[in-house]
Formats: sequence, C-alpha cells, structure tokens
Amino acid sequence: MKKSVNERVKEAMKEQGVDLLLITPSSDMVYLLGKCMMSDERLNVYVVPAEGRDFLFVNDVYGQEVAGWGIPETEVVTWKDGENAVSLLLEQLEKKRLPYGKIGIGASMPAGFLVPLQEAFARTRFVLHREILGWMRRYKNEQEQSLMEEACSRCTEALKAVMKAGSGWIGKTEGAFADALCREMELRGISEAGALVCAGAHAAVPHYTGKDGIISADACLLVDFGGKYRGYCSDMSRTFYFYGGCGENDKRREFEAVYGIVLAALEAGQGAAVLGGRMEDVDNAARRVIAEAGYGEYFTHRTGHGIGIDTHEEPCAASGDKSVIEPGLAFSVEPGIYLPGKFGIRIEDQIFMTADGAKVLHDYPRNEWLVCG
Repeated sequence: MKKSVNERVKEAMKEQGVDLLLITPSSDMVYLLGKCMMSDERLNVYVVPAEGRDFLFVNDVYGQEVAGWGIPETEVVTWKDGENAVSLLLEQLEKKRLPYGKIGIGASMPAGFLVPLQEAFARTRFVLHREILGWMRRYKNEQEQSLMEEACSRCTEALKAVMKAGSGWIGKTEGAFADALCREMELRGISEAGALVCAGAHAAVPHYTGKDGIISADACLLVDFGGKYRGYCSDMSRTFYFYGGCGENDKRREFEAVYGIVLAALEAGQGAAVLGGRMEDVDNAARRVIAEAGYGEYFTHRTGHGIGIDTHEEPCAASGDKSVIEPGLAFSVEPGIYLPGKFGIRIEDQIFMTADGAKVLHDYPRNEWLVCG
C-alpha cells in the first residue's frame, strides 16, 4: 500500500531523530494539509509528532475556520488573545506526553515566534526541517506535474494575448504592461499573478521592480512573470526588442548577438538536465556558453531553482548543488546576460524531469524576440 505524506514525514522524522515539527502558516502547511490560515502576529502551528497524534494549535480567531477543514485524526486546540501562547503550547506537549528534545521548523518561521520558543524550550534543539519536508517536496508526483504544466500553459497564453499589441506598447509604461499581463493571467484562472517588467537599461538589473519606465523603440523589454494554478507555480521569462524602423543599427545588432548567446546557454542548460546527472551540471553547461562568448562576468546569478508550491524551492541549478537529477524534479533554467546602462536578456523555461528525461513546460517561442508592427 502506498504510504501517505504524513506517514512518510513521520518515518523521516524518526530517521533524523526529530521529535516534533512545528509548522507555521506557510507552503509547508499547504503541502501537509492542503490548507493554510492567514499568517499574522499570533502563534498558529500545526504540530506533527514523530509518534502520536497531530494537532493544530491556533488562536481562537481561527478556531472555527480550522475546525471546518475536517482534517482526519487531527485535534484542534485553541488559545485566546491575552494568553501566553508559547506557555500554553508547552503545557499541551507535557499534557500529551510528547517529547520535544529536537524540534524541526521551517525557514519561513518568523523570528517573533522562534525566539520566544527558544527561550521557553530551553533544553530543546531547534533545527531546520529541510532534510524532511524540503527533501520530500522536491519530488513531484504526476498530479503536481499536471498542475504545473497547466499553470505554464495558461501563463504562456496570457503573454501571447498581451504581445498581440506588438509595437503598440511603445510609449506605454512597464506598469501598464505588467497590469495587462496579470489581468490576462487572472482571466485564465491564474492566482497570485505577478510580473517583473523591465524596459531598456532597467533590464540590466536582474530583479528590477520599478513600474514607471517607458517601453521605447530600439530598446529591449524583459518580462519575468507567473502565478499559480490550483496551488502550483509557473515561472517564465522572455526578452523582446522593439523595432523602431531604424534598420540594422548597431544597438539592434548587439542585442541580437547577445540574445543568441543567452539562447544557446538556455539550450545547453536544458541539454544538461539528464537523469543521473547533477543539478550543478545544468549551471555549468549554461555558464560555459556565456563565459566562452566573453560575457561571464555579466551572468550574475544561478541558472535555475526548484519550483512547485513556491516559486523558489529546492534543488537549485547552481554551482555546488550536487543533487542528483531524478524523475519528479521540477526546476527553471534561466541564464542571462546583464550589461549595465544598456540592456539585459534572460530567457527562462520551467522543466519537469520524467522517467524519459526533461520535459519543457513552456512553449512560448524563444526566437520571436523582434517586435514590429
């Protein structure tokens, strides 16, 4: 019989010698329960013991909501505003005779919770649970692949719809483009839609977040965007060049040459995503292309990151990440070259590793970089 996620988590906890997991509102809670309450300044945690019954420890404000989730075999324990939540949590553990010598927490737990917990649980060792949940979450099943594939397809269609305006975007702001793209994603059922839209020299800043830049003729536009479909992410980047009717000028020729290098790096990185290889191989392959073309110093970030419930997960396509590439891994490949004061180019696809190898989840054309008419 196939083991449940909960059973596999508890087995991993025992192997790691972890007595408890304390899961605050986060993607980890979504992964384990399929649901999550709002995160605020109150201590709300899903308590998972290696041995014994799980329980939700939440402020009374969320008690009715959580009780309505109907999580099987999971007790709901509430506390009220004005009470000391940390002390009450400790009392519950003692009452239930649950050991807490080693507690696993997520990297997203706020310091406002962790510090009081460390003070109250003076003899407890707190550790990150990445070897438990982080390891499990990196391997996606067929349903998760299907949801990410659908997310990617819908986001691709959204970009196609926005780019139908072609050079009509010249003179418009980055913010106007981002708003239109997010609206198209939302119309296609994408939640938490977001976009980084970087015009001209702004594209040389890898994670530029402004919105007031003007989309100009004879200049580039880098678009990095995505969102979620039924809880799973899409993340894609494309870079365009808006033709101003000025013929084959030096600016356009330089952009085209650098674009070809980045595209070759993307293809090399994807080609290195082979079963049995290592994640750092993907980074090395893409980086080698850019370095050999003389632009190594302008590729300033890793080649890719894991993706799933969160946009950024484990493992990473980065130097030193020796994770073996196996079926179930989902990650981005996104090399870039960023020339300060001129332009930046990033091309990003999301891929999923199947038993037959890498499957690219985005099909927006990679060679349609020139925008005119």
